[in-house]
Amino acid sequence: MFIRQVLVAGSFILAFAAAGAFLQQSQAKVLPYQSEASTIETLHPDVSRLDIFPEPRGEKVLKTVSQSPAARPASQSLLIQQLIEENEWKNDLILGFLPTSVRAQMPRIVQSWLRCYLACFLLYTITSGLWAYYIYACFGRQLFKSGHMPAWSDMYEQLKVANVSMPLYAVLPAVTEWVMEQGWTRAYTRIDSIGVGKYWMYFALYMTSVEFFVYWMHRGLHEVKQGYRWFHFIHHKYNKENSLSPFAGLAFHPLDGILQAVPYCWTLFYIPMHSLTFELLLFMTGIWTTNIHDCLHGRVEPIMGAGYHTIHHTTYQHNYGHYFIFMDKLFGTLQVPI
Repeated sequence: MFIRQVLVAGSFILAFAAAGAFLQQSQAKVLPYQSEASTIETLHPDVSRLDIFPEPRGEKVLKTVSQSPAARPASQSLLIQQLIEENEWKNDLILGFLPTSVRAQMPRIVQSWLRCYLACFLLYTITSGLWAYYIYACFGRQLFKSGHMPAWSDMYEQLKVANVSMPLYAVLPAVTEWVMEQGWTRAYTRIDSIGVGKYWMYFALYMTSVEFFVYWMHRGLHEVKQGYRWFHFIHHKYNKENSLSPFAGLAFHPLDGILQAVPYCWTLFYIPMHSLTFELLLFMTGIWTTNIHDCLHGRVEPIMGAGYHTIHHTTYQHNYGHYFIFMDKLFGTLQVPI
């Protein structure tokens, strides 16, 4: 049993980290990091940086960023330049449909916010919608007892709450990217700059920190009266099996959702973390929350599955953990589904 649990937990962690590493390798083939960027600046010494944006017809044009060399900090390192170019690349992927002239008027942090908002909206809507259709419309009679499926009115309300909060959710990753660009975090862009072994070691440390602080942030939102009364009660309106649904995953007061995600960001200040893996993990929580609100217990301990989280919504005092049950077990709040 112990070996099975370790394998399940290890496979879950490896899936996230491997996806981040794959994205980093794919991105390395696209971004014009040092060689091309240095060549461009040599040919154009009056330009601090050039960005590549796709034209509506699919042509790429070089857009001069209106930042003089004097305005750029002298201490700006290659790492910071790589982070900036990486964020531009992500913006290109999501916002490539916008005319170049429109994007030229938008500061990069605004582009990053818009990209994060659109990505969050699409991820939440598509994932929750498809999963709800699958478990309710296709297999509802087989998976749920009579009266245990949520009403469409409840799911619609959860959709509304999530969509009202989503624009503010997107502020957190956008601001975090800006902070990373200032060189204030320990984020890095290239796995080969530290080695694969350290990548995995830092990843494990990072996730342990996130688990610890998400647990206590969530628990604090229950045990501190103001936190629950002002913020978290909105999410706990859905406190029965027949009112919980995949759409409840992001149905929070916006500050509640941000508080529970902020450990992903502040951990960057003291643990080195691969920048794309960080963002992938942050957005994958949208898929994870869809899963743990469907009331279908998959029995994949030590993962904190839907059975555990259903208990949390019905008892209010147990199972505060994020991905795993370890923190609840350590701090005495674990209740195992029957």
